[in-house]
Amino acid sequence: MTCPIVTRFRDVAARHSGLTAIVGAQQRLSYAELGQQAEQWRRRCSGPGLPPGSPVVILCDGHPELPGAFLGVRAAGLVPVLIDAAQSASRVTAAIDAARPSAVIRLPGTEVEPVPGVEPRILPEGAGYVVFSSGSQGTPKGIIGLASGLLQFLDWEIETLGIRPGTRTGMLTSPSFDVVFRDLLLPLMAGGELHIAEADVRSRPDAVLPWIAEHAVSVVHLVPSLSARWISAAATRMPELRWTLFAGEPLYGQHVTRWRSAAPGTAVINLYGPSETTLAKFFHLVVDDPGHGLQPVGRPLPGTEVELEPVAAQDRTVRTHSITISTPHGSLGYLPGSCSADDELRLRRRDGITRFRTQDRGELDEHGDLVVTGRLDTLVKRNGTFVDIARIESAAVDLDGVRAACCFQLTPSGRIVLAVEGVEGPAAALRRRLQPVLGTELPDRILAFPSLPLLPSGKVDRRALRAVLDEGDEPTASSSRVPRAPLLRTAPEEH
Repeated sequence: MTCPIVTRFRDVAARHSGLTAIVGAQQRLSYAELGQQAEQWRRRCSGPGLPPGSPVVILCDGHPELPGAFLGVRAAGLVPVLIDAAQSASRVTAAIDAARPSAVIRLPGTEVEPVPGVEPRILPEGAGYVVFSSGSQGTPKGIIGLASGLLQFLDWEIETLGIRPGTRTGMLTSPSFDVVFRDLLLPLMAGGELHIAEADVRSRPDAVLPWIAEHAVSVVHLVPSLSARWISAAATRMPELRWTLFAGEPLYGQHVTRWRSAAPGTAVINLYGPSETTLAKFFHLVVDDPGHGLQPVGRPLPGTEVELEPVAAQDRTVRTHSITISTPHGSLGYLPGSCSADDELRLRRRDGITRFRTQDRGELDEHGDLVVTGRLDTLVKRNGTFVDIARIESAAVDLDGVRAACCFQLTPSGRIVLAVEGVEGPAAALRRRLQPVLGTELPDRILAFPSLPLLPSGKVDRRALRAVLDEGDEPTASSSRVPRAPLLRTAPEEH
């Protein structure tokens, strides 16, 4: 069965062979040259006799040869697993072990290395890629993506954004995060130009905005907290940026306002959808003046249905709904052995429909738009009273100067800790600013960081932060054990 992504690319490359397809560090490829590169990779993958339908790991840091390798692996009837080489060795090894691939490709390089002594997985027909969940809330799970579902989203995005031959899109996403497929394939399905930021740019907050401006990029996908970090690090305007698509974290009005201060001509879309349902399944075009507060994720994409089921709570004053998404364009399920039995129950594909019971909760606003108000596990009890820690994060990010916030409950004490990034001055001042908004939901402790630890996806690494803050391991003002984010100052508990 021919992959629909490969079929589309070949058609686009035939019609636009002389146009630029890839712009990377000291490298530029036309569609004809990219087609030749993809064919070379197809031949390399076909040589070692790898089983059709088996995973092939592509280990890279965003190298310009990634698009050709991805297309070549798919053309050979194999299933790509993109892994960011910049991750820790233990995370890379864990991902490879879970994928159980037939071969590994290391970019830059030209070798397809069969994996000895391992019986590779054979994935279901229709599998287009394997991606691992971010791990922001637990152990990363392997997800078998649907090739036709990926193309369905890309077609929607091409039409919505008006992507045309020559449209410049930026690739700023880690190869391990499924958003990379939006970056990687969006322009290549429509004759546009894919501009790939080298790893040095992606790793330096002060380099990203100048790179977008220098390359006159028109479309970017990004995570809200990363955008705030980039804006704070570089006073650069991006006059050519026409579309900004946020995803991966809650989007607040402050994020949009700050971003538009550097890109006044950009339209902003807020996307929502777990990796299990393929890239995104809801979208909201943010208004010119978003005000403050949490932004809606909007309406479902064609073919998507949502169920909001009331969640029973012991406290009758708490009213919330869980979110279940159904779509014919969702994933084929989890990699066996990479998830729990409960995970498998929440994700099912039957009769061509993927149904995923998320861990998110949400409500419809007065316009009928979906608002994701938090996760089910962010509604916690403290001293016998329910506290919504997602609301605490929302209130913090809504304040001037706060770039990102992460709130959680310590165990076993039950105390609630709020960690923030970007605050200047005493953290106690932030407590006073939050008091009128939160009242009895005010956190027990506020910690201020110069930068919160991030996952390769750009999301806040909650597990890394929590690991040093759980009961018995709470840092002092001199602690430096939070990965990549040494503690600056703390606001002590006030009673």
